[in-house]
Amino acid sequence: MFEDFATTDEIIGLLSSNIDIVASFIDKYMSGANHLRLVSIVLITLALILFLFLIVIVYVKSIVSFLRNDVKKESLNDDNENDIFDEEDEIRLKQIMDEQELEKELQRELDRDKAEKEVFEKKKKDNLEAKKTKEKILTEEKKHKEKTLSIELDWKKGKIKEIEQQNQTEPTVLSYKQTIKEMPELLGLIIDMLGRGIDDLKIAQTIMFKNHGIYSEDEVLQTIDAIKEFIGLCVGQKFQNLKNTPPLPSEEDALLHLAQGDTTLALALLEGLMDFNIEKTSIAGAKKEAIYNDVSKQACVFGTLSAINDIHLATGAFELSIELTPNNVLAWSRLGDMYWRASSFNKAVWAYQNVLNFADDEINIRQVANASKRLSEHLYSQGNSLQAAKLYNSSKQYYDSLGINRRLDRQEVEIINIIEANHKNDILLTIQKLLGKEKNIA
Repeated sequence: MFEDFATTDEIIGLLSSNIDIVASFIDKYMSGANHLRLVSIVLITLALILFLFLIVIVYVKSIVSFLRNDVKKESLNDDNENDIFDEEDEIRLKQIMDEQELEKELQRELDRDKAEKEVFEKKKKDNLEAKKTKEKILTEEKKHKEKTLSIELDWKKGKIKEIEQQNQTEPTVLSYKQTIKEMPELLGLIIDMLGRGIDDLKIAQTIMFKNHGIYSEDEVLQTIDAIKEFIGLCVGQKFQNLKNTPPLPSEEDALLHLAQGDTTLALALLEGLMDFNIEKTSIAGAKKEAIYNDVSKQACVFGTLSAINDIHLATGAFELSIELTPNNVLAWSRLGDMYWRASSFNKAVWAYQNVLNFADDEINIRQVANASKRLSEHLYSQGNSLQAAKLYNSSKQYYDSLGINRRLDRQEVEIINIIEANHKNDILLTIQKLLGKEKNIA
């Protein structure tokens, strides 16, 4: 242990001597060479400054390099974002343009329909005014004749008949050209054209031409179908086995009155047939469903014919048809039409939606087109112009493919005028021909 202390003392003594040597050297250097000391300080300071400057340069360079890389990354990201934005913007722009085009097309069609309705209302008003004017003129002429014909002047003899003939013929021609026919007035023309073997589409075009689009395309087509169905029931002798209490009219009388715009006799026969078939269901057993289907179809015919004069009676008939066969697309479509005509738009929309729910797009294409047209009008009134345009275009495309709204050419109009002018005189023979022809085929 003492040896350790001795060693330590030796070490401390050695260090002290060395420190003294260094201190003496430094003292000599500091005292004897002042100019060298200044130079060394300056050099050391410059070295430190250069070292710090180098560090600053390296640091700045690294920052600049980092910023450049960051700028490149941001530019690449911006380019990618711009590319994505451009593609999405292009798609969105196209969608907006398509939507605007559909809205414009729908607006044009609605404006056209509005203009046609305004023209029709104006024509109807002009017809009423012309009719009143004609009646007034005829009344005045009649009074004038009563005063003047009693005086037998020589210069008037032989001219009276000529004047009377002119008064009877000329106003009739003018009145015919201006008249817009409604459905009850057109039933006889439909029956006459069916008797001539004219196809349904041509008949529908004629009715649309005569009533100037008062009735919808589907309503015209359904009326023609209902008349054909009723004639088919007559030919098939479906009314022969009915109870004659109360007394029922004959098929010929029913068709004759129908041609004159009176549907009551035809409806009486249809009502008796439906009652008779419903009574059979009590003993029908397994055939009950088939009988219900038949009665449902007959109720649709009843409803379409009664809709000509009484939409409330027609509504009840279509509701009965749906009660018997809930998935009857035709009954739902016609029920929607009745609600629409009665301004019960919420019920009408419900009925048309059921049409789209139950319909087969290939079998019930007419009912789908009719429902789409009405729903488009409702959606447009609610502000949903895009969906309204889609439904309207699909409906319009179907009716355009049929050509039901095609304008008749001059020759066709002349032929129709001839048929219409003569069909009242030949209607009984036409009905007998229809019934007899169908019986012979059977």
